[in-house]
Amino acid sequence: MAQSSSATSAGAFVGITPGSTLAWLPCTPPANAQGLGTNVFECARLSVPLDHQNTATDKRTIEIALARVQAQDKNNYHGPLFVNPGGPGDSGTDFLFKSAASLTQQAGQGYDIVSWDPRGVGSTVSPLSCFPDEESRAQALEQEEHLWLFQDNTTLAQLATRQQATAEGCLQYSRNILPYIGTVASVLDVNRWFFDQEFLLTSYIDSDKVLDDFFNLCFLAGEAGCAFWHSSAADIRQAFINIDQNIYKAPVQVGPTRQMDWSQFRLYVWNALKSPYTAWSGGGGLDKFLSLLEKEQLSALTAPSADALFYYIALGNHELQSNQTLIDPSTGRRNGGENAEVIGALDNPYSFTDISTFLPFFTSPRVINTGYLVQSILGTRGILSGFLKIASAERPTAPFANITTSYPLLFLSSLRDPITPLQE
Repeated sequence: MAQSSSATSAGAFVGITPGSTLAWLPCTPPANAQGLGTNVFECARLSVPLDHQNTATDKRTIEIALARVQAQDKNNYHGPLFVNPGGPGDSGTDFLFKSAASLTQQAGQGYDIVSWDPRGVGSTVSPLSCFPDEESRAQALEQEEHLWLFQDNTTLAQLATRQQATAEGCLQYSRNILPYIGTVASVLDVNRWFFDQEFLLTSYIDSDKVLDDFFNLCFLAGEAGCAFWHSSAADIRQAFINIDQNIYKAPVQVGPTRQMDWSQFRLYVWNALKSPYTAWSGGGGLDKFLSLLEKEQLSALTAPSADALFYYIALGNHELQSNQTLIDPSTGRRNGGENAEVIGALDNPYSFTDISTFLPFFTSPRVINTGYLVQSILGTRGILSGFLKIASAERPTAPFANITTSYPLLFLSSLRDPITPLQE
């Protein structure tokens, strides 16, 4: 079976035998591991039931890949600190290898910092795959620039065709694991509780509130501190709405050869809002981007600058340089993969089966604070879900409250986050 996700950490797990309990062994991180040397990492593989609800008759297992950074301060050891890689579809071991130094600095040196590759991801076996080889995957994923939101019947039909092809590939190469790689099954792997979908949908709507924070902080920063400044936060908000409505009507020119449509505009905003310290302001920040749009000056960008902007839209990496490509040089794989879309589709509360059912979802633009930022995510994954015709074996069905966990759980987040905001 072809492996689909970024696999920079795969070599660390060669020769490690899975077991029903964790047996940590020294492992060598990839060359891009961050700053702690190679002698502080340990790896393990844990066998867990493929189907948590049917362990009596179904003996199949999934082998979860885990990695940890050993505590540097043994005299003030506080135990393990478990780090969630996010996603869905992100590799926790790869994240840990790349971020070990900064994680240790933030948490202190008295913790073993642990993370894992969720089901279907990275070095966990079996990985999700929807393509026969890397060339086919790269060709399909190169088309994702316009996967997020569409504005007419033609482009929506193209989206549906592409999602149908992806679904057919997933069913061909990964049918046996598809019902068992949803987020809830991954949560059960680490013996945690999860929120119900009502909470998730409410949080999605709450995520829009980060936009109002951006408008307010831009106003408070003043004209010298925010390139998109206007005489009030309300005026900044209205200027943003005007830009959004104009791009909805027609794409805008970016540099000498590129055009940006409404889907890409939304995705740029989404990516920028996730990184307030690095992407809200400054030379390449969201404020400058919106100012250039408002002044109709994006067409004056040089070709390298326009390319860098579109790489940011595709990858969400604000530090990308204009000469970088979508291919990870350490693996030869395209950055990103089908993991997030497929696992997200399995978790998704919506499932569309034909263009007549999902057309209104896309052609009725949401306003801020009614799901503006997540309409595209729920919609595109709903189409893929409709073609997969497979529901996760594990799905949340009722609110969870007053749960007693084996260990205390500490949630660190902000009220304003476009992905996982805390409810007020």
